[in-house]
Amino acid sequence: MENVIIGIDLGGTNLRIGAVTPDNEMLSPSVIKSSAVAYADKPIEKICEIIADYIEKNHIRKVEAISIGVPSSVENDKETVICTTNIRNQEGEAVFSHTNMAEGIRAYFKVPVFINNDVNNILLYDIAANHLEKQKVVVGIYIGTGVGSSVVIDGKPLEGKNGAELDIGHIPYFGGDVRCSCGKTGCCECYASGWRLQELRRQYYPDTEIQDMFTKHKDEKPIKDFIQACAYIYAVMATIFNPDTIIVGGGVPEMADFPREEFEKAVNENTGRDVMAYGFDYLYSKEFVGKGVIGAAVFARQRLGI
Repeated sequence: MENVIIGIDLGGTNLRIGAVTPDNEMLSPSVIKSSAVAYADKPIEKICEIIADYIEKNHIRKVEAISIGVPSSVENDKETVICTTNIRNQEGEAVFSHTNMAEGIRAYFKVPVFINNDVNNILLYDIAANHLEKQKVVVGIYIGTGVGSSVVIDGKPLEGKNGAELDIGHIPYFGGDVRCSCGKTGCCECYASGWRLQELRRQYYPDTEIQDMFTKHKDEKPIKDFIQACAYIYAVMATIFNPDTIIVGGGVPEMADFPREEFEKAVNENTGRDVMAYGFDYLYSKEFVGKGVIGAAVFARQRLGI
């Protein structure tokens, strides 16, 4: 195996790693618990150990680059992680906080190393998998445990001054008074997120498994209100960016019987009229464990210009 990019999706629970070919095929995927990194005395050295072990076991002769997606904003150098709030050590501290992850890995393997926000990578995967590369504006919003988003304009991911852009899960929900885990009050993901859906299950439907929430209760008011809250987030982004396509993804919209028709109606009703005069396409991201791994490789190839 040669001329591959090692893609890694480092999440709060699992680390996924795979070799990705130039035609975006993922070979020999492997999954380990992220705690192996989070609880290590030297987390970056542990990542190097995991990569080296993967390369040896899979007889990889040539690696073009290593690319890692993390659940955090990443500075525009695409090396420095701002803060992995969902990856914490045994003392409860964020493992990577304003940390240059790429430097040590690059020194170890002597290949280019890139770090990117995991949602940015997933959007790049969805664009490649659905052949949307020529569209002017693609907006991806992924509602999982929290809310993540990414925007690609003319083929380039939108970047803020420092790389902390599009943290839409923590924009204020008007009149919101729920305390968020980030320390603020009334953030969007207090009302539209996987953890909010879990709260609704505990409060109203304790005998229903989380995967059956929409199947059994989508016509009931608590779930209808939840769908409306989710739709507001998409409507705000549609109004701001006037996209060709909005990609709807994450664990919540990918659940069985997610009410797409009701959701889209609510988005359309709340999106600005000028945007709706032209409309946009909806594309639902499909569940696939390799999205973050392949997306990391797509990102690396963009940075390398290949």
